[in-house]
Amino acid sequence: MKYLITGNGTFANAMIKKLLKTDVEEIRVLNRSEKSQLESKMEHNDSRVKYIIGDIRDYDTMLSATNGVDYVLHSAAMKFIDKCEAFPLEAKRTNIDGSINVMLASIENKVKKVVLLSTDKATNATTIYGNTKMFMEMFAQCVDNKETSLITTRYGNVVGSNGSVIPIFKKLASEGKPLTITDRNITRFFMTIDEAIDLVLYALENGKHKDLFVFNNKSCTIGEIADCISSNQITTGLRCIEKTDEALLTINELNHSELIGNYYRVSKDIENYTHDEPLTSDNAKRFTKKELTELIYG
Repeated sequence: MKYLITGNGTFANAMIKKLLKTDVEEIRVLNRSEKSQLESKMEHNDSRVKYIIGDIRDYDTMLSATNGVDYVLHSAAMKFIDKCEAFPLEAKRTNIDGSINVMLASIENKVKKVVLLSTDKATNATTIYGNTKMFMEMFAQCVDNKETSLITTRYGNVVGSNGSVIPIFKKLASEGKPLTITDRNITRFFMTIDEAIDLVLYALENGKHKDLFVFNNKSCTIGEIADCISSNQITTGLRCIEKTDEALLTINELNHSELIGNYYRVSKDIENYTHDEPLTSDNAKRFTKKELTELIYG
């Protein structure tokens, strides 16, 4: 089997490592950074991994990159909320236009399955970043084709990934600086990179066209995360775009879902009208202090 991974960040490198343990024929990795590709090549050093310098915002590039590929894992995106707010047109070109290019080029080349990586911030979106991801999800739901399955995964903050608060807190603590917290009581979903990888592979194996898969994440307050790292803290107050909690699934999505182990599968073909509230980081199962410590330092 041949794979294409867009982006070359934390997710891509963890997925490369996982796939190389299988009998995969080829893994193509496409992004714009020569530096990250060089670092990745030095880490993996396997002839099955082929690196492509290119931009998902260019359709011809995506058409070439997806030619002969069986599966596409789409992780490339602008992910930092502040940068997306400051440069909304760039966020739109990457997260919306680029994602559309990935999907349409995959369809034209008859790729078997495309798994799109989304975020809890796409649910009831209040930011540019969340709205670009919401558009990507909705576009995948609107595309009808017979040969390429478009499948979406959605999850919360991945520990150690670009934009995650935990490595930022740990770096500040190591430098003796105070942790900057907007509000100690806001809640967020957290998961490990291994859990993110397993979710995507589960969706790839079991997903059908237009399916949405969501990991049944645990949550905690930002204050609880900070307390595990340092007592030296400063509270700055919430920004106008910031929510006090995040939602992984709306009520409507839950009522069209089934829970299989740790994964929700959402499909219009499922009818399960037993839910009267969304799945949010406020009402989700919480991490214990021991689990949080293992999550941060494990």
